[in-house]
Amino acid sequence: MFTYDVFDEVAGLRDIIDTFFNDIPARTTRTRELPSVSMLEGDDEIVVRALVPGVSNGDIAIHLVDTSLIIEGEKKNDYADQPYLRRERSFGKFKKSVKLPYRVDGANIKAELANGILSVRLAKSEEAKPRKIEIH
Repeated sequence: MFTYDVFDEVAGLRDIIDTFFNDIPARTTRTRELPSVSMLEGDDEIVVRALVPGVSNGDIAIHLVDTSLIIEGEKKNDYADQPYLRRERSFGKFKKSVKLPYRVDGANIKAELANGILSVRLAKSEEAKPRKIEIH
């Protein structure tokens, strides 16, 4: 039996809109909301992973501002003097702000870039960690 779900239509529309805006030529000077990120939560930390293929350590910066992690950098054009036969990759500056669900320990942050994936490990602040409450 076929059931109609309006949310399938909304998701399809979002895919069309995302494709449209992702296909804008990279020669525009506006900053894009890239890279794509995922956020995982462990017992004592949050891990934010960002896809940054072709970006080196020196071309990326990470900032913690209140409860937001800001990732910014530049993916440099690797064929600046060559004409393209086909171009699907984008180049240029990017900036992404990731809202964290709670405060983290700003003194205990580790970042690693390997195989085009930036992993940022943010230790939970003491007030964000679960506590056992004694019953009297």
